[in-house]
Amino acid sequence: MSKKIVLFIFPFLFYSCWPTTGGDTSEPVYKPVTMERIAFEKSIALQNPQPIIKSGKIYIKGDLMFINDVNKGFHVYDYSNPKKPTLIHFIKAPGATDLAIIDEIIFINQAVDLVTATFDKSNNKLLVTNRNKNVFPQKRAPDGSFGNPTNNQIIIDWK
Repeated sequence: MSKKIVLFIFPFLFYSCWPTTGGDTSEPVYKPVTMERIAFEKSIALQNPQPIIKSGKIYIKGDLMFINDVNKGFHVYDYSNPKKPTLIHFIKAPGATDLAIIDEIIFINQAVDLVTATFDKSNNKLLVTNRNKNVFPQKRAPDGSFGNPTNNQIIIDWK
């Protein structure tokens, strides 16, 4: 009797090891939002203040505070009065998730590129000074999957 039970249960123990046929034909959960490389490289711009959609990291340098709007850019505040910061600009930088500042140079992680820029608060000027291309890998979807952009496309977000 016990041999019959073992023979009956044995195939079920290895059922999950058997390959399935047909593959996964479901639609991906996330779709990449892409930009052409030429437009991407010209996309950083100083704009009027905008509301925060999805806040990220905060960086304070001197009397300026930068708040990342994930994959959109950075909100710039006058932080000379920490009790009442004043929103003064938005730095549009599609795909941007982080920045660092050394002296007066702003380093922006913009999707796959590392961009350096300077910001002159007194003249309201943002100047991109350098772009190191393809320093970072393409953005991955929130579920860890990869997109398949063409050579001249940059994934700036996922929806």
